[in-house]
Amino acid sequence: MTTQLARAATWYAKHGWTIFPLRPKTKEPFGGQGVYCASSDSDTVSGWWKRYPLANIGLHCGGSNFLALDLDEYKDTFGGDGFLGRDDEETVTNLTGGGGTHLLYALPEGTRYGNAKGNLPPGIDIRGWGGYIVLPPSVHPSGKPYQWESGYGPHEIEALPLPDRLRQILDEAKGHQHIIGPADSYAVKVAQGLVESVLERLGIKHFGVRSYDTDGRKWVLRSCPFAPRENPHPSDRSAYIVIARDGHIGAGCHHARCQDVLRQAKLGGWRYLLREREAYVTA
Repeated sequence: MTTQLARAATWYAKHGWTIFPLRPKTKEPFGGQGVYCASSDSDTVSGWWKRYPLANIGLHCGGSNFLALDLDEYKDTFGGDGFLGRDDEETVTNLTGGGGTHLLYALPEGTRYGNAKGNLPPGIDIRGWGGYIVLPPSVHPSGKPYQWESGYGPHEIEALPLPDRLRQILDEAKGHQHIIGPADSYAVKVAQGLVESVLERLGIKHFGVRSYDTDGRKWVLRSCPFAPRENPHPSDRSAYIVIARDGHIGAGCHHARCQDVLRQAKLGGWRYLLREREAYVTA
């Protein structure tokens, strides 16, 4: 018997969306399958869901010429702040099972944005090339289903073009972002050694290393090395270092005050830490 998830996956593929299976009731890809394995080939997708009939559905946003705006809350809570207008919310809208919202915007063929959010407000992220979201009727880890907002599903309306204000913010960040390439286990191993060396040299404590985007690594820091000394913030797990699946290292913090420090230094988070390490060595 064909499941609802399998039927939905087939529908997405037939409409040109590049998708891939996620472990049931999670946001995690199956081993060896991830965002860069996503496909819009109906036979390929049908085969995946025959093998994994209860798999959640992941959408490679950039591979489908979409950019997803990932909001922590419902979209009406952030409108009218000068960032986006109410009309910009009238696009394809995915309500996650965890209380968040995904707004999908159409990109012109050949246009690529990664996942660097630039100077977007706190609580808002983007998913572009190399990024993915979970599609309805997948089941959130909370047990609640993802669903298209009534009147805003892809079977009801077309996704709006990327709003001008959002494009401007992302274009400003584009020079600093990295579009993640294929998995490279050796590069990840080398990068991990470098990260651990820097953490030790600077005496930065963390909550342990864990996997990131299946093949990469991530450290959540116990204290934030980017916080302004005159205005630090509590240890709230907001500072991080990540190694992408291709070995690229990134670092940062979700607090605006820490992002301001990096902007003023004109450095990304990882290069900021490398500079601090050099200062420590030469002191």
